[in-house]
Amino acid sequence: MHLNTEMGLLIDSPTLAQGIHRTFDKTVPLRAYQVRLGEDGRLRWLSGVGNPPPVYDTEPNTRWYQRWMLRLWGWLPMEWLL
Repeated sequence: MHLNTEMGLLIDSPTLAQGIHRTFDKTVPLRAYQVRLGEDGRLRWLSGVGNPPPVYDTEPNTRWYQRWMLRLWGWLPMEWLL
């Protein structure tokens, strides 16, 4: 409860909602990655930019030590924090 940062927003304006929807459709693919499961069972990150878009084998914009720390934290029993 204290760590959850999700938020919701109810917009009672079809015009405003359509504008936000169009903006998301244009900008999110340029700034986000699609995560897919590769044929070998490993995660792959697909960029939304380029034709064909680049595919990354490791999480983009992270360093090896950041990924190592996340893996270490994943082994710790922290489910009670979720």
